[in-house]
Amino acid sequence: MPPSGNPWHFRLLATLLAISVVTNLILVARLYLPRWRQAWIEYRTAPPVERPGDHVRGAGAVTVIEYSDFQCPYCASLNHTLASLADSGQMRWVYRHYTGNTGHPQSMNAAEAAECAGEQGRFWQYADALTIAQPHLAPALYPGIAAKLHLDPSRFRACLAAGKFKKVIARDAGESETLAIMGTPTWFVNGKRHVGAPAADVVQDVIAKARAAAANRP
Repeated sequence: MPPSGNPWHFRLLATLLAISVVTNLILVARLYLPRWRQAWIEYRTAPPVERPGDHVRGAGAVTVIEYSDFQCPYCASLNHTLASLADSGQMRWVYRHYTGNTGHPQSMNAAEAAECAGEQGRFWQYADALTIAQPHLAPALYPGIAAKLHLDPSRFRACLAAGKFKKVIARDAGESETLAIMGTPTWFVNGKRHVGAPAADVVQDVIAKARAAAANRP
């Protein structure tokens, strides 16, 4: 038996219901499609590999390739843990620059300063100093850090003035886009992607499991 009542009311109700369904579908798509797209890109993208000229710290069967920003507080937290693990021989740490974080105006300047220090064999020492001084990063600070590390001041200043390592940093930035890296820190443990800065014990557990997996490989 057909429902009683004015057919006009039923048409209006059906229209409103259809609008509600479409609206909800749009909202769901806007919420989840970017995540699905990001996950698909990550799945289809080969992880980074070590290359000649990389800054490498530590040794072992586990290699961590990190895309980091000297002005990122989460990076500072993670890097403190990675430094400890690398220095104790539990892993190899490869550092690459990510300068796409909005609101980090000193990211590029700090990266250039670290590379100029690396030209004199002090990349990691300079990187550690930048991490400690992170709240105060500014162009006037960089020569002072170089002086404390006993770098040749003229060579360091000339390196900065010439923008000698801009292309190196731009290469890292381009690679981060290819890898669909959306922010820092993003780090790959023997090719497996991790994002963010977990607590130190969580990072240690990740590295320990990677070491065990590497040891059990035929």
